[in-house]
Amino acid sequence: MLQRLSALLADRPQTAEAWLARMGRPDVRAADRTAFQAWLESDPDHLRQYEDAKAFQAGLTSLRGEFALDLARLRRREPRQARASRRLILAGGLAAAGIAAVVALPPMLAPAPEARLYESAPGQILDVTLEDGTRVTLDAGSAVSAAIGGDVRRVRLERGGAYFDVAHDADHPFQVSVADRQVIVTGTRFVTALTGDAAEISVLQGRVAVGRCDAAEPRALDGALPVAPGERAVFRAGEPVIRKAQADVEAATAWRRRRLVFQDTPLSQVIVAAARYSDHPLVPADPALDQVRVTVVLPLEGEGALADRMAALLPIETARAPDGRILVRAQ
Repeated sequence: MLQRLSALLADRPQTAEAWLARMGRPDVRAADRTAFQAWLESDPDHLRQYEDAKAFQAGLTSLRGEFALDLARLRRREPRQARASRRLILAGGLAAAGIAAVVALPPMLAPAPEARLYESAPGQILDVTLEDGTRVTLDAGSAVSAAIGGDVRRVRLERGGAYFDVAHDADHPFQVSVADRQVIVTGTRFVTALTGDAAEISVLQGRVAVGRCDAAEPRALDGALPVAPGERAVFRAGEPVIRKAQADVEAATAWRRRRLVFQDTPLSQVIVAAARYSDHPLVPADPALDQVRVTVVLPLEGEGALADRMAALLPIETARAPDGRILVRAQ
């Protein structure tokens, strides 16, 4: 939060988001316009970043009304004295507020609920129910930590993928941390996945907002990207842009029915995805796997080892290494 404030108050904003906030002020100075033009011309990619930020802000308009009431109810739960104190702190100036908030606000907050870790073993798909009734299905080799007792129900996707069927509670928004973003919902069904530094959120029912602010913040939806049913948001940690596209719901949730669905996918990606469900490590050992694309439904359950079932369905050859790994090559 302090980094975001610093960026917005800097003499020369460095990000598209900060420039969007600066140029949206009613008292924009001529020097700001000149500096903004220089920032745009300094990098050919800056204009695209700025237009993306504007598009995300515009797309938030339709979603804001659906979330505003729920978040307003949450803020009304804050004691009146605490709200008055906060107004006085802000009136004293932003620099003073930054110091006073650290010292004065924590005593007013209830102790944060202890997070509980839920994990699935490699090859295991695990169904769990959180304290609020939310149902979570963990993909193989996945983990989430959940703290469900405060004003905001907070969950973090630690690794792998998870399906959420969120119990509706308008007074307590549900938030899932995925990489460096927050997914804010009040009651919906969606799937999240982490692969390295890449993250993906697919919505089956209801709506979510993907942004950087915590749901407890007064302007939690500012700059967040709305994602509707049948859509997915894809991003990388540390990168500002979130891309939205149509979601392949069947492929995104097929693992819950113990199968994987691939459409025009490189064999190398198929091997990496299937490795999470194998008793022995599956290792792509042939550059040619990147060049072969397949469309296939791969059953995760059945007779024989997963590697053997894959060899029967895919144009691959497998060989067991002395260390137990299964090396996969294109035929």
